[in-house]
Amino acid sequence: MAQVAETAVAYQARASHLTTRALSIVAALAVDAGLFWLIYVRANIDPPFADAEMFWVRMVAGFGAYAVLQQWTLANQTGRGRGFLARIDKFTAISPLIVVVVIQGYWIGVGAWTELSWRHHAAALLWSAFALIDFYATATTNARLRAYPLEMPAD
Repeated sequence: MAQVAETAVAYQARASHLTTRALSIVAALAVDAGLFWLIYVRANIDPPFADAEMFWVRMVAGFGAYAVLQQWTLANQTGRGRGFLARIDKFTAISPLIVVVVIQGYWIGVGAWTELSWRHHAAALLWSAFALIDFYATATTNARLRAYPLEMPAD
């Protein structure tokens, strides 16, 4: 009976682990799509002065929700599991930075750097800085928890 209970708890922990990591990965991919849409598709669109406030309200609200979600998943699941999903989670943490660098590199390459407004650059910098921080926080936490595994007390 005790073995069945332990197996059920281990399965539930694994399912929670996969769900939380998957949520983190999907959120990062959504940010990648949003950055692509903002910096590539809407590059030549600079909102009028009256609409600029809504641009930043949406940007800060989205960034806040993403930052809380990523930090929650970092605190909840990072360091657990050494598998393929953990590596994907770590790579998607840095993917917003990669998207920004590639797309802005494209605009520089075609000589249309001025197509982007200062809002595009500021938003790209905000998301890129967080992506870099999230990547190193995930990598550091993974490394420390693997080096010093937590001992869970038996009930």
